[in-house]
Amino acid sequence: MTIRPRRLLLPLALALTIPLVATACAATSVDSAAGPPVLQHIHQLSFSEPDQLLIGSHDGVYATGMQPGTVSLLGDVSFDAMGMTAQGETVFVSGHPGADNNDAFAAPHIGFVRHTPDTGWEAVSLAGSTDFHILQTSSADPNLVIGVPSDKPVLMRSTDAGSTWIEASPLNARDLSIDSQDPTLLTATTAEGVLVSHDAGTTFELLAGAPQLVLIAADPTRTGGLVGIDQQGALWAGSAEADESWTTTGTVTGAAAALTVNSTGVIAVADDSGVATSADGGKSWTVLVPAS
Repeated sequence: MTIRPRRLLLPLALALTIPLVATACAATSVDSAAGPPVLQHIHQLSFSEPDQLLIGSHDGVYATGMQPGTVSLLGDVSFDAMGMTAQGETVFVSGHPGADNNDAFAAPHIGFVRHTPDTGWEAVSLAGSTDFHILQTSSADPNLVIGVPSDKPVLMRSTDAGSTWIEASPLNARDLSIDSQDPTLLTATTAEGVLVSHDAGTTFELLAGAPQLVLIAADPTRTGGLVGIDQQGALWAGSAEADESWTTTGTVTGAAAALTVNSTGVIAVADDSGVATSADGGKSWTVLVPAS
């Protein structure tokens, strides 16, 4: 279904209620005999492949293709997936354990966990102590992972795929991005504006000329390319270079909670319409998973 969105106020947090129709795919199918399961509180989106979108939610990580109606639960475990990012078939997640009893998910915070098709869910580091609300990695350096924990305003960085971590710099961010071609190029949305780092997050400075954004994502089709959403729901395209021009290319429907871009430039967003994608900069959207 193609929709043309309305522009409305964009708050910093969003609870989406989405019925999911499960079908067989790479992840474990959800049993929908009692009706479609309901997915609440989408926290983060990430493309594992150009045609495979992962949805980090209060109920676990779900996978969907690029056509409406194909959704399944990854790893057959329900839990609160707060921060989430993917490198191909490897998915990195943080959050809180759910009702399912799984040894990989420590309480009260699961730390940093990993899922692959061969191993399923497995604990990597920080078990029981850390809850990342944002996680990002770059295809240019799959061993580099950055995140912002819920308990203090710092950027944490790992250079060994999450096995060990350091506090790279103070940072109170709403969202983060890493450039897909230059892993030292990071951006963050903050109350002060968009910040940029050219040293993998050791230092940040205000990105001159950038609009005030809430969500931000690297655009893999352009070196230094960025896509963002502002407080009013406008979708912007710009660059991590200072004083580069930014243009509005479209709008989202209502409030947006998560944003990502795949390797071909397709934008995915979780907003009041559900989970939707756009191949034309947000002028039109295809709803993959509708909100109830």
